[in-house]
Amino acid sequence: MSSHRYLIGRNVLLDGRTDKGTAFSIEERQALRIHGLLPPSIATIELQIERFMENLRLMPDDLSRYIALLALQDRNETLFYRVLMQHTEETMPLVYTPTVGLACQKYGLIFAKPK
Repeated sequence: MSSHRYLIGRNVLLDGRTDKGTAFSIEERQALRIHGLLPPSIATIELQIERFMENLRLMPDDLSRYIALLALQDRNETLFYRVLMQHTEETMPLVYTPTVGLACQKYGLIFAKPK
């Protein structure tokens, strides 16, 4: 069993593999000791996907969208992969060619957390 299954408190929210954003139920928040560390409302994963996509579409260019997707992956892997699965046609060009080629050229300007 991997060690991230044993995270509690703030560490749950800092690990992109375990953070679900505001999708944690009240019971999960209490069990994981994160009650009070999140906004009081609970948002389903579907609502989070909708909000993320609305914001992604407002970004001025594909490189900005790529950076937003990288940040989402660091923050909440579950949401990241659900976004890719539900909006494949729209997001694949952002995480694959041609955008990744541009990101490689601008690599020094993009901050990414080490993995």
